Amino acid sequence: MKKRLLLIPAAICCYLVIIALIFHFESAGQNSSIKSFFDAVWYSIVTLTTVGYGDMYPVTKAGKVLSSLLIISSLGILGYLIGKVTEHIQNMAERRKMGLDGTDFTNHAVIVGWNEFSEGVVTQLVNARKKACIITDNKDHIDIIRDRFKTERVFVIYSDLSCRDCLDKANAKEAASLMPCLGDDTKNLVFILNARKDFPQLSYIATLDNAELKDTFISAGVTYTISRNEVSSKIVASYTFEPVVARFSEELISSEAQDDDCGIQQYYIKPESNFAGSYFGDIFSSLKDKMNVIAIAVNRKTKSGYKLVKLPDNSLAINPGDYVVVMTSAMSVGSLEEAFGCREGLYYAE
Repeated sequence: MKKRLLLIPAAICCYLVIIALIFHFESAGQNSSIKSFFDAVWYSIVTLTTVGYGDMYPVTKAGKVLSSLLIISSLGILGYLIGKVTEHIQNMAERRKMGLDGTDFTNHAVIVGWNEFSEGVVTQLVNARKKACIITDNKDHIDIIRDRFKTERVFVIYSDLSCRDCLDKANAKEAASLMPCLGDDTKNLVFILNARKDFPQLSYIATLDNAELKDTFISAGVTYTISRNEVSSKIVASYTFEPVVARFSEELISSEAQDDDCGIQQYYIKPESNFAGSYFGDIFSSLKDKMNVIAIAVNRKTKSGYKLVKLPDNSLAINPGDYVVVMTSAMSVGSLEEAFGCREGLYYAE
């Protein structure tokens, strides 16, 4: 690197020497068009850039020899500059593709690791119109992810999964949640423990292969844990004696992609909301009559966190800070967002 830097002033010195010599010989020649040092500089510029206006040219033998050196060197200099510019553009494109400059996503989900399971999670997030940042240590995944999802919804970063730098690039300080998908409970736990040191404000979600580790993950600061085996076994068991209910349950826990798809969503009650201070029964009737949406629960804010009140009594008063949980179809989402004044999911003040 130092040698390359030394070549720059050396090249400039050689360039100035050649210009000075051309001026020296040409200014004394008869019928020469190069009469001043400025003329020599102008001639060198149009020669180096291969423009060649023809307004100035050497007439002396020494001037022609020096000009020949200038012409030959101009090809190399021009080729070098074009190569460097092209290399810089390619490096910028590669950095952008690999996500090395980071993202400005906010209130998004950070997914660490890419596999079939995390692909399914991101698909559900995108269907729910959420943003996700994926961190992978496999370059082959980059093109797959970019082809699969739109960049305005999903940002992908190529990085070592063990470094804090990858979470900084994922803008984890302004993210909503983080879920490691490293294919192993132990790896997921270690990643969460390390991440919590720098980003304690995040909501951490862990899927477990071993349900017995649930308490361990909760003790480590994981906000939500779920065992994939437990979920799948419950659905499979349900299919054996109530297949219609099982199929409907699967649909409810997935994001609504089509207008007639049903799902369960939660909406935040803002202090200025028309629903703040209303009774659950009134909200139930209003949503059912106007939008064909069914309110089924209230996620109530308490001193120790949130507590889910399932099938609440009609006389339950809804307070600011609560969430109303509803069952709805995709076609009613727009009306719900307008009625509640916010989008579904966890609420973050803008």
